[in-house]
Amino acid sequence: MVKQASRRSSLASVYKPSPFGISASPPGVTLAERAGLSLVIAECAAGDAACIKALSKALGTDMPPPGHSSEAGDRRITWLAPGKWMIVGKDKSYGETASLLESSCEDAAINDVSSSKTVIRASGPNVRDTLAASCTIDLHPSVFKPGMSATTDLDHVVVTIDCIDADTFDLYVSRAYAVSFWEWLIEASEEFGGEVKAAI
Repeated sequence: MVKQASRRSSLASVYKPSPFGISASPPGVTLAERAGLSLVIAECAAGDAACIKALSKALGTDMPPPGHSSEAGDRRITWLAPGKWMIVGKDKSYGETASLLESSCEDAAINDVSSSKTVIRASGPNVRDTLAASCTIDLHPSVFKPGMSATTDLDHVVVTIDCIDADTFDLYVSRAYAVSFWEWLIEASEEFGGEVKAAI
């Protein structure tokens, strides 16, 4: 059996758990990389209700509607585009989620993209202020609520933003731009006082 190589964080060269920016207690923004995640893209042909139903049955929940995310056990499903979702979780074995969906829905296009994305959890009382500094969508809590998601530009980088709760967001960015985006995120948070936590 071929042993699966461990994935190296794209932030390894810049990731240093420590406070940064102005002194603030509690920190205005807390950042932590989410490590060891399985990310799978599932896509159905336009109008293929049977395919969507099969995905829902395999995951044990309805697929979330446009602009939303939902929980399904230990996985989170995020809408990306019509008929297209990202399923995120920590598989017990490599490729578990992709294999489950491939065997449950032959008509869906299933792609494991776990190695292509860096995921950052950003939280704290000033996290919305930080993201709004370079975001083209309205992140006011009355508009962008928990369970909502969107793909947009942040500092000229395409990022999928998933609102976990009022002050917590998961940010999905291409590994190729992860260091640049991380450095921007640190700089944008400095005025509020921040802290980098150990990866979670």
